[in-house]
Amino acid sequence: MRLSSLHGYSLIDACHIVPFSLSKDDRVTNGLALCPNLHRAFDRGMITVDEELRVKVSPTIAEDEGNAYSLKKLEGKSLNLPFGSIHYPAATNLAWHREYVFKR
Repeated sequence: MRLSSLHGYSLIDACHIVPFSLSKDDRVTNGLALCPNLHRAFDRGMITVDEELRVKVSPTIAEDEGNAYSLKKLEGKSLNLPFGSIHYPAATNLAWHREYVFKR
């Protein structure tokens, strides 16, 4: 979600993949730029990112899939990646999230 405002507001959060409280890792490779709703869904394990940098949605959630903002509509979507692979999320961090946070 991209939003611009004349007042300089943004609806993008910097989301840690491995929580900073555990990793003390504030590098860009331990982060994702997400809207607040997706940030919360990621932190709670409702979504994750697979090895091919695509969104994976937890099968444990129930939602109105007809809603325009349904998480399940994101299943299999590729991430919009930053310029330059040195800024991509680290595979090890994403693997940690899939193992320890994502709800299967």
